[in-house]
Amino acid sequence: MCGICGIYDENSRLASIGAMSQVQRHRGPDDEGYLFINTQTQQWQVAAGDETVEGTGNNGMALCYQEVPAHQYDLVLATRRLAILDLSPAGHMPMAYADGALWVTYNGEIFNYRELRQELCARGHRFRSDSDTEVLLAAYAEWGVDCLKHFNGMFAFALWDSHRKRLFCARDRFGIKPFYYSWDGQAFIFASELKSLIQHPGLPRKPDDQAIFDYLTLGVSDHTQHTFFAGLYTLQPGHFMLLDVNQKQLRDEVWWEVKINPSIENPSPVEQRRIYGAFAELLEDAVRLRLRTDVPIGTALSGGLDSSAVALLANRLLLEEKVIPSELVGDHQKTFTARNHEAEIDEHYYSRLINEQTGAAEHLIYPDGEALWREFESFVWFLDEPVNSTSQYAQWNVMRLARRNNVTVLLDGQGGDEIFAGYYAYYPPYLSQLYQQRGILPTARAVWDISRVGGAPVMDMLMEDAVNRLPWRVQKFINRIRPPLAIPGGGGSGLQEWQLQPSFIERNWDRRWRPLEVDASGLVGVLHRDLTSTNLPKLLRYEDRISMAFSLETRLPYLDDRLIDMVFALPLNYRIHNGWSKWILRRSMSHLLPEEICWRRNKLGFPTPEIRWLTQGANYIRQRFDCRHVEEQVAAYIQPGILQQIINQPDAALAATPGLWRLLNLIVWFDIFFNQSRPSAAFTQPALEI
Repeated sequence: MCGICGIYDENSRLASIGAMSQVQRHRGPDDEGYLFINTQTQQWQVAAGDETVEGTGNNGMALCYQEVPAHQYDLVLATRRLAILDLSPAGHMPMAYADGALWVTYNGEIFNYRELRQELCARGHRFRSDSDTEVLLAAYAEWGVDCLKHFNGMFAFALWDSHRKRLFCARDRFGIKPFYYSWDGQAFIFASELKSLIQHPGLPRKPDDQAIFDYLTLGVSDHTQHTFFAGLYTLQPGHFMLLDVNQKQLRDEVWWEVKINPSIENPSPVEQRRIYGAFAELLEDAVRLRLRTDVPIGTALSGGLDSSAVALLANRLLLEEKVIPSELVGDHQKTFTARNHEAEIDEHYYSRLINEQTGAAEHLIYPDGEALWREFESFVWFLDEPVNSTSQYAQWNVMRLARRNNVTVLLDGQGGDEIFAGYYAYYPPYLSQLYQQRGILPTARAVWDISRVGGAPVMDMLMEDAVNRLPWRVQKFINRIRPPLAIPGGGGSGLQEWQLQPSFIERNWDRRWRPLEVDASGLVGVLHRDLTSTNLPKLLRYEDRISMAFSLETRLPYLDDRLIDMVFALPLNYRIHNGWSKWILRRSMSHLLPEEICWRRNKLGFPTPEIRWLTQGANYIRQRFDCRHVEEQVAAYIQPGILQQIINQPDAALAATPGLWRLLNLIVWFDIFFNQSRPSAAFTQPALEI
């Protein structure tokens, strides 16, 4: 796991690479390396950073990157390394292969690297390290861009191919690891984080109008290639790019797409048992692969179905099969859980069941509203772009807790809801699709089952589905005049139309992307959309930035591509059945999970006492909003006087303002990234002691 960045510039403007790398130090505190290349003459020079002397150049001398005559080169690659596999200097990056014909700067993990290494050895390749980085290089040497199809992992990398004179940049299937870039026809600049990109003086800092609109009104982000910074883009999940330095052409291509099955079928009991068994084996192997590490490992445990299944499988593999050395685990698996003082949203009863069953060493933390406001700027700084809810601060505390306890790798259950239809909001499109394919009687039975099991009022769900079939501007009008529907886990509200500038609304209504309208293919289309654009990508950004803020790697077994391909190829009955969501996971794991968790009916979804926290932060919010430059900054988006209306309210009314959290995030984001040329030192290191 690392922070990567690089610059290709035909005019050799490479001087900012040091600042770009340094601002990502939290992603890789263990090592730092640079590679300078002249793409025309093929001369190259490796260099160390300020803090290391790793790496020697082709003249045998160890140099600091500041000593390299950058004007002689037009390409530079840099890496900040968090050592996870092969902790020796042999894992140093950027890494070469084939006598310097190939070089790579790489962030992530290829979990099946041992199997690939064995296959590549049989094909004549030889290795000098035990790292997955070298396997990546050898795989490219063997298969070219098709190497991506062989990887089971999470990754983002830039690989220089000196024979073809091209830079090959790729991102994993789901976008677990980030890759941001800018290209103007002469200079290609990339990095793991946006805060790294904007260190380059040639990139203007300008907010993106569309991204801000989608965030403020819908709570959607990371759903297109656009970022909150105009002109800075993200390489989409499952895509790769080829930069031909001779032709000065950048080509973007899709290399992976999930295939979906929209059918609703009733397979035989024998077939069902076969599928449940195959799924259980596949999930266990996904966990097994993600336990490969040379550093201490633990598990994030919320008490929900997804994380509980991962913790139980990991426990057996770690302590019974001993898949990694015992000194990296200890006598017991370590679990990390966020608790709430409010009993109605505290899930400790369920997480405790898992810890009691496994004998795991439980680590608990109560995220604190007062602490949130003390470190809010640091939180916003590390997230790069505004976030959707205070749930991310609970996640921030879990990651900090794990790092405090000397864990470097953390298993997490992210992705399960989008794969197995775990949210209540998935019931309406399911009923709609069931009605279209099966008719009124099966749909009526499903309505009864859902009302009995799911705990959500069926009429509200049917009304929600009907509203979602209208044009999305009509949806916004209806949502403004109707009371909120009683569908649990519906999420926070966005800013209302009357709060926004009319010109801002008009600029953004009529775009091709229609996030609120139900997909024509029903539930499976909604699941595909959430997996690839509207939901999971933003959650993965939160996961990456928060874990990396504490130099921590998280691994997500549910995003094993074999598992995704299997589940999306199955009929929808394996997602929702007899009113139960996540049916295949419940049935396949019922022999392991406590009954109270496996057949639990309520779903909380990593809750936090958001209103209470916002009330605690009322004075901080007033201070942030009550400033002339703030009003000027958001004048293009917010109606005049809205900020004053908010801060003039009593604390409780202020905290209940629709869209308050999003508006506050946006304002602080503006202040950090646009009003300050560089962040203060207080922002750049998370306060582990809080």
